[in-house]
Parts: sequence; C-alpha cells; structure tokens
Amino acid sequence: MEILPRALSCAVLLLLLLAVLGRGKRCSIARILRQYRAVIFHEIQNLKNLSGSAERSSRAGLACRSDKDQKILLAIYNISMSLRDVAGGTLRGPEEVAVWKVARNTEFVLRENCRRIGKQSPPRAPAQPRGRRKQLKEISRRAQRLATCWEKLYALHGPRRGS
Repeated sequence: MEILPRALSCAVLLLLLLAVLGRGKRCSIARILRQYRAVIFHEIQNLKNLSGSAERSSRAGLACRSDKDQKILLAIYNISMSLRDVAGGTLRGPEEVAVWKVARNTEFVLRENCRRIGKQSPPRAPAQPRGRRKQLKEISRRAQRLATCWEKLYALHGPRRGS
C-alpha cells in the first residue's frame, strides 16, 4: 500500500521537473519584437545606411531559411555576433560603432528573453586584417541578412492588420 503514494509522488515530481526545465527552452517573442521595434530596427537601418546596403538591393543570402522561431532567433544571434567579428575590435568609424551597437543590443535582448540562446558563445577567431572597402561590403551584406531575419520573425509574430 505504501508503494502507490511513493510512485505517485515520484511521478508528480518528475512532471514538475519537466515543466520547470521545459520553460527555459522558449523565448518571449513578444518582448523581443517590442525591443526590436523600439531600438534594434533603427540601429540596423542606420547600419545599412552607413555601410551602403540601403542603396544596393543585393540578395541577403541564405539567411533564415526556417520558419521556426528558435532557429530564426539563433540565426539573428549568430549573424549579429559575426557582424561584430567582421568589424574587428577597433571602433575606427561610424560603421564600426553602428555594428557594435547592433551586436550589443541584439545580444542583450536575446540573453534577457531567451534562456538558451547566447549562453554558450563559441570561441571567436581573431579578425583577419582586410581592406576597408572589403570590410564595408561584408558589413553591408551581413546587415542585410540580419534585417531579413528580423523581418521574417516580425512577419511571423508581429501585429496583424486587417483581421
């Protein structure tokens, strides 16, 4: 007779543990999108203007091929961190400052609102020295990819009009 309460309490504890652990896998998309619209959107537009990608209508590459929130958020995080790597460690001009702001704020928003994204930052390779023009072209390309990913996430979860 004592086995049944013990088995029941173990099952309840196991379910409680799974519920608590399962909570950490999700991100607060609504909060992330609010902060994106308030700050990051404008910083990305500024970066695109500074790097010249606003004038170019080049393809953004294979950014955000998935329709799953977590994969889009992970792509956003990875692209913003790679942007920071492309800019290098020096803040020589307004482009590098804009890159730094986008990367810093994206990382902060995702770390605050997602428990799993950005917790284990992969080791970064040192930035390769490259010419200024090549560097700006790469910043422009990645800024466009980042904007595409944010737009996709916003399209999937943003406010619905006309419904």
